[in-house]
Amino acid sequence: KAFASATAEQVVRARYSAYAKREVDFIVGSTHPLNKGFMSDIEHWKEQIRINCYDNFILNSCEIVEEEYEGEGDSQTAKVKFVAKMTQVDSREKSAFMETSTFERAGKHIANGAWLYKEGVIETAPGFPDAQEDEESDDDDSAVPEAHTAEPETIA
Repeated sequence: KAFASATAEQVVRARYSAYAKREVDFIVGSTHPLNKGFMSDIEHWKEQIRINCYDNFILNSCEIVEEEYEGEGDSQTAKVKFVAKMTQVDSREKSAFMETSTFERAGKHIANGAWLYKEGVIETAPGFPDAQEDEESDDDDSAVPEAHTAEPETIA
């Protein structure tokens, strides 16, 4: 029930925690069924997430930059912009990215009407070099985790 009543920002924090702790069930369960990376073969999808779960990085922190809501009722969407910072395990190189994640509800019968991750647009984080062209991340198995500035939180 706590997940259903969480704000989109709280879901961002919980998804970050899920990536940091390799809690694949929550990553899948908090993804909107219309996300381009959503796979009907859930077990295969979970395995793909496990393979791409940032084992070579320490997920340090994330700063929520902005949270906004548009629309009303069933057509409401939420956007959360954040900067996530991480450290590569072997080289100790610090890196970061900025993402604007879009969340929508998929109806009362899916995750009790909770905010679900639909898509994300990744940009270069302020103050960090652009390692590659800005890219859009619409599939959850390659999306970088959400994070926050304190200890990772879990929605009970």
